[in-house]
Amino acid sequence: MALTDPAPDRRELILDAAVVVISQRGVDRARLADVAEEAGVSLGLVQHYFRTRERLLVETFRREQERISAIWSSAVPPNADPLLRLAEYIRLASPEGGPEAATPFDPGWSFWLEFWSKANRDEEIRSEFTDIYNDFAGLFRDAIVDGVERGEFRTASAPDEIADRLISLIDGTAIRTLLGGFERERMLRLLAASLELELGLDDAHARRLRDYLSAGGRSH
Repeated sequence: MALTDPAPDRRELILDAAVVVISQRGVDRARLADVAEEAGVSLGLVQHYFRTRERLLVETFRREQERISAIWSSAVPPNADPLLRLAEYIRLASPEGGPEAATPFDPGWSFWLEFWSKANRDEEIRSEFTDIYNDFAGLFRDAIVDGVERGEFRTASAPDEIADRLISLIDGTAIRTLLGGFERERMLRLLAASLELELGLDDAHARRLRDYLSAGGRSH
């Protein structure tokens, strides 16, 4: 019987371990040896797949972006109601989160804080920044366009601009929440209020948004 090549699984195991180490220790203190220990593999195996620490970092950031984008896309079908799609996106990014979220709130946002910090100093890491934001902005933008076309949203700005503002607000409130500046429930309330204003929702749609979020999202 032919044996299945375990190499892809081991590579993913190393990348998963790198996410944990980066979140816990910070990107500058994440050593290949630490990742190997977390993954339960040899240092030589980590070097076999990634050669250098910088290559491992780039691949880890890239894989996390692709993985989270895929999870969000599958958790919220593109043909779902546009208002509830947007509500679900902000819920997935908030402390309330849910089983569909790629990683729990604290380690998830800690990881991205490390990415931003590294991108500020490293041109190769910074080159990943545009693709990451384009992926997430696309999800928001498409839902906004659908809502405008259905006559549910009365927006005063272009969909791209609204998507950029919403993502920036998500990032900013997540950092404040992670660092203890906001109570966790407040982040979701602020995001919901911003969504209501950006979309120009009438009373019925605004009430529908609030009811959906208060009911815990898709469990509603």
